[in-house]
Amino acid sequence: MALELAPGAPTAQRRALVGPYLWLGLAGSLLIAVTAPLWRLSGPTWRLTVPGIPHNGERPITAITFVVGTGMLGLAWMGLIRRVERSQLADRDKTRAVIVTSLLWFAPVLLGPPLLSSDIYSYAAEGAMVTQGSDPTVDDMAAALHYGDYLSRTDPVWRTSFGNPYGPVQMGTAAAIVAGSGHDIDATLWGLRVLALGAVLASIWGLSEIARHYGVSPPVAVAIGIANPISVIHLVGGAHNDALLMALLVTGCAFALRGRWPLGVVFMALATGVKLPAAAGILYLGWHRAGLGAKFTDRVRVVARALAGAGALIGVLCIVIGISVYGWIQSMQNAGKTMGTLSLTTRTGYVVSSLFRLLGLPSSDSTWIWLFRVAGLAAAAYLCLRLLGMTARIGAVQCAAISMLVVVLLGPVVWPWYFTPGIALLGAAGVGRWRPALIVLTIAFSFEVFPSGNSALSGPKPVLETSHLVSLGFILLIAALTLAAPFAVERWRSLRDDELPGSDPLPYASAD
Repeated sequence: MALELAPGAPTAQRRALVGPYLWLGLAGSLLIAVTAPLWRLSGPTWRLTVPGIPHNGERPITAITFVVGTGMLGLAWMGLIRRVERSQLADRDKTRAVIVTSLLWFAPVLLGPPLLSSDIYSYAAEGAMVTQGSDPTVDDMAAALHYGDYLSRTDPVWRTSFGNPYGPVQMGTAAAIVAGSGHDIDATLWGLRVLALGAVLASIWGLSEIARHYGVSPPVAVAIGIANPISVIHLVGGAHNDALLMALLVTGCAFALRGRWPLGVVFMALATGVKLPAAAGILYLGWHRAGLGAKFTDRVRVVARALAGAGALIGVLCIVIGISVYGWIQSMQNAGKTMGTLSLTTRTGYVVSSLFRLLGLPSSDSTWIWLFRVAGLAAAAYLCLRLLGMTARIGAVQCAAISMLVVVLLGPVVWPWYFTPGIALLGAAGVGRWRPALIVLTIAFSFEVFPSGNSALSGPKPVLETSHLVSLGFILLIAALTLAAPFAVERWRSLRDDELPGSDPLPYASAD
């Protein structure tokens, strides 16, 4: 299969640009899609299979193939970035190559079952509730939802939960897909998956515009933002609504950087109408918009006007869709009930509580977890405030992206798809010598949601406590590798330059 680029592009250059990484990533994506276990409540469904490869989701095959497949995707992604950055082809040709490569990586996970999460079934059920005139942010799903297929496939955790933490844009979009499908659950699921794919592709324009503004290569920005393993496995494979958030947010940032501030605020407000953290874009770009040397009051005035306009738009959308603003904001605390993620604060709370019990002292998991979660959110708030003073030096988009990543990393719940908007913005705006850290962080968290397999069993309490210690150690290892990555790359580069005078600098360490 030949990848066709612009007419006249030398064949050798085309092959050098794509290299073996297209096929390595495709093989990794296919391996994950074929062997991933089905959601236990999904019912009979068509799935992608390959002769000779088990597809029943049983351990240890599903765990082994997930690790191998994700590793292959990670290596292919790094290789793609390197080839794109070193290529002498025109940006248009390189961007086209990145898009085609990404589509090939997306294909297996799109054709297979929804991956590693049941969230898509909740999106479908919430959309069905809206079509019935119910408010998913305050109403009991089990009591309000009258379409059995939508309810039966949803995780029981959410069936009796009063409030789901998504805004009017997410709820309205899901409702439109449900109505357009004729309330057919399978058609709804395909609609949500196509939406996620379309949103990822719709991010390309915004990422390219942001990259041009900051002097970053647009094809490299697109490769980092849409072809990374988290985007492949989770945004497209799991059809998460963070794809829609990312598309709206990067588009809004691009308009704002081009001087079209009102239109930028509209798009960033729509992104906030998917999930509230997207408001970081309005905050930091508004703060920076006041201009270099602007007074504190002038900056506050610009931000306040933008937030007021965004709030008014979101309020109107809530009325139109039929959800409560207060219920939406209140329901966000329900996400904090999740305890099974690689959250530094949550795992530290578990480990400290276990140590107290080991010493024979009374201890409550919930108390320690609450204390560390509050401390984490306080630290995140402090860092986000500090970033306001760095917009002129670092860049407004960079500060918005870093703030979103900080809130996730120090927050009570960490899922890999939460990282994607921040990763995309940083890849487009440029992080200079810290790009290796961004790459390590992305690949490491793409392994976070491990397929449990059909034979997974809950262990006794001591085993679970050990798992918390292992998880905390894994988080600290990711942190150490992320922070050390730029220095390791610079060291490797200096050694290589000493041995090979005149060699090109390593692309990942280049300044953006």
